[in-house]
Amino acid sequence: MSKAEHKVQKKESNGNTNNRRASMIASEHLQVAAVFDTKTNAQNAIDAVSEQTNIALSQVELVESGDPKLSEKLEKNTETIGNNLWTSHLVLGSVGLIIGLICAFLLTQYGPALTQQNPMFTYIALISPSIFIGLFIAGLLGLRPDRNQIVQTVRHAIRNKQVALIISLKQSQSVKELEAVLRPHANDVVAAIK
Repeated sequence: MSKAEHKVQKKESNGNTNNRRASMIASEHLQVAAVFDTKTNAQNAIDAVSEQTNIALSQVELVESGDPKLSEKLEKNTETIGNNLWTSHLVLGSVGLIIGLICAFLLTQYGPALTQQNPMFTYIALISPSIFIGLFIAGLLGLRPDRNQIVQTVRHAIRNKQVALIISLKQSQSVKELEAVLRPHANDVVAAIK
């Protein structure tokens, strides 16, 4: 298989993954990124998007090499993300504490003689791991590996002196339609959850 055929096959497989994701999640929660060799190609794509779709220009962010607002364009709601991480860690850590307390209480009241004779050690032994498990689950929820695909694609393009478009979709806007408009102009098109 030649290098060009491999690239086409990779684009098609990425498109299938993105379409599956897009069909499962409402469009207002999705963002699409496209990578271009030049700013002219990106501007042509912006013109095509505005003519062929119902996407407003205010939904489109152009990112060039050396853009000082790259992080803001990729992650607009960093404060919301931080609040969600903080809240999830507090809630799931507290849930872990409560579960640990309940399990320790049950074991000290109705469990084997070892746990009934050593209640303090039973509480310590059950509360510590249950809090850790709650915090671990909160951390896993905060990782967002689905989001990493769009961030890495844009950052890689910027490092290679390319231009990227980041388009935040709204309700009733189609990822499939947007990808169809962008693909003829772009080197790569990816979609991810905001």
